[in-house]
Order: sequence, then structure tokens, then C-alpha cells
Amino acid sequence: MATIYYLIPDLHKKEFKLKDWLKSVLSGRGIAYFKNKVFRKHKPVGGIKVMYQHCMMLQELGYEAYPLIMGNYVGNFFGYDIELKYIKDVGYNLTEEDVIVATEFFPYEGVDFIGAKKVLFMQNWINIDKRLKKEDVNKSYIDIGYDYVMTCGSFCSEMVIKKMGIDATTITNGIDQQKFINKPEKRIPGRVLAMSRKNLADLEQITELVKRDKSDFDLKIVDGLTQAELIKEYQKADIFLVTGYPEGLPLPPLEAMNCGCVVIGFTGGGASEYMIHNETALVSEDGDCPDAAKHVKAILSDDKLKERLRAAGIIKAKSYTLANTKKMLHEFFVNITSKN
Repeated sequence: MATIYYLIPDLHKKEFKLKDWLKSVLSGRGIAYFKNKVFRKHKPVGGIKVMYQHCMMLQELGYEAYPLIMGNYVGNFFGYDIELKYIKDVGYNLTEEDVIVATEFFPYEGVDFIGAKKVLFMQNWINIDKRLKKEDVNKSYIDIGYDYVMTCGSFCSEMVIKKMGIDATTITNGIDQQKFINKPEKRIPGRVLAMSRKNLADLEQITELVKRDKSDFDLKIVDGLTQAELIKEYQKADIFLVTGYPEGLPLPPLEAMNCGCVVIGFTGGGASEYMIHNETALVSEDGDCPDAAKHVKAILSDDKLKERLRAAGIIKAKSYTLANTKKMLHEFFVNITSKN
């Protein structure tokens, strides 16, 4: 029987380089560089969360599926009870029945495996050429050694077809409908929740613009929370301000919607399939901070608009279930594992 390995890359490995440190010293950022490389803490990453979810669902479907830890970063901040495998124990020589799934962030990591079928799992379209070697920028994932490509959302699949001219299978992300729950009694009216992980400068600019008219702006910024902690913050928030871009199919806005937040901000491309302007969210062009600030002020001043978007957002988020993801996973893997 085939064994499926999802490669968990060493996202937060310490790469202290003397040359880069000296450059940072000259620019006045020496201490910041040193702290980032030597004392960098591991944090939750949405793409890794999805890979763990896939492994768990595949096991429920009867497959042998495991996260394969490629370095020091494990990334299980979500309390998933699943057996891990380590590259030092598994090695790179696998059978023709086995399958490895590598992320587009490290697209060459899967190519080193011998014998196994190779799947490139693209979770952010921006990496489609940025993460390829200079000599490979005009090649497709198939050209560099993969057999199949799957993505986390339709926007990413469209980009693969557009930029590489190859097919991609969409395995749409889902959320746990039993955990990300709307609890209106916990909501703090006017509370705006945001994450600082991406485009912090944009978040700061939007905040400054909103505060010019609303000095009592109630903004809470979070980062590195466990899933349980994050759910509590979603449930207390009235509005979720999204500043992440580019994105594949981001989970936080979807999770926030299901917890009853009104979502405002940027789609990063991938969230456009569920963040629909003036229907389920208020959407601005990526990086258009003045427009996003305008939308925040509008929502804080218009309860009728806010409740209409909240209700529509909850309905939309309900369609993104783990059951749907599981069904698509089964259809994909039963196809490729049945081929010789």
C-alpha cells in the first residue's frame, strides 16, 4: 500500500550569514538581524496547518499518510494528534507506490526523492516563479520533476494554468465548523482584530488613517497564537481587518467570517472567491490603505451594513467545510495511487 508523505519544510531554520550580518550592521540593523537569526521563535503557519489536516483526513480515508519533518520546524501548533515521520529515519529512497507532497515554498525539496510519485502542493501563487532557480523560471513544476500539481484554491490553479500551461487539481481549503463558531454573546462591539504577520506597514497606515476620525479606535493585533487562543479572539471581535497579500486561499478571513466577524481589507488574490465586495465583505485593492481605512470607518458607523455583511459572510463561510476538502483529497489520491 502507498505511503503518502507531506514534507514539512524547515521554515524557521537559523541561517546566520556573516556577510549579511555585516551589511545589516552598516545599515543600523545589526542587532535586529542577530535576534531574528539566533533567537527566532517558531510560529504557526497556515500552510503547514493545512498539510497536517490533509494527513489526518487521508488517514481517516484509510491511507498511510504522515507529516515528514525535514528539519527542526515541526509546526504542529494546532493540537493535532498524529504520528510524525522524520527524514533521517525515512530517507530519500522510496518505492514507486509511495507519494511525496512538497510545498511550492521549497519546490526542489521533493525532487530529491527517488522512486516515489511527486506532487507539488501550491498554497501561494506568488511563489510560482519566485522560488524557482534562475535557470528554471520558464519551466513548469512538471519540467523540474513533479508528476502532479495540486493547489489550495481556484485562484492558484488558474495561475498555474496561466503561467506554466499545465493542469492543476484544486483541493479547496476548509475550516473546522465545530470549532470556529459564531458566539454573539462574546462579541465586543467595535472591536477590530488584525494579524501582524504580513504587511505590518499597511496595517499601521490604516490604523493611523482611521484614528484621525475615530480616536477611540479599538484595534487588537495578534500574532503567533494557538488555534484555541485565536478562536477566542475571533469570537470577541466585531470586525476582522485583513492586510495579507499575496495569498493562495487564506484561512484567517474565512475562520473569522465563520466566527461572526465582518471582514474588511485585501484578498491577496486567493480570498477573492469568498471575500466579495459589498456582499460578504468590504474589499480594497491590495495595498490600497486609504480605501481600506474608509471601509473600516464606514462599517463602524453603519450597523445596518455591518449586520448585512456579517450574515452573508457566515453563510459563505459555511460552504468551506473539511468534509468537502476530504472528498476532493480522496478523489485526487485514489486516482494517482491506482496508477502504475
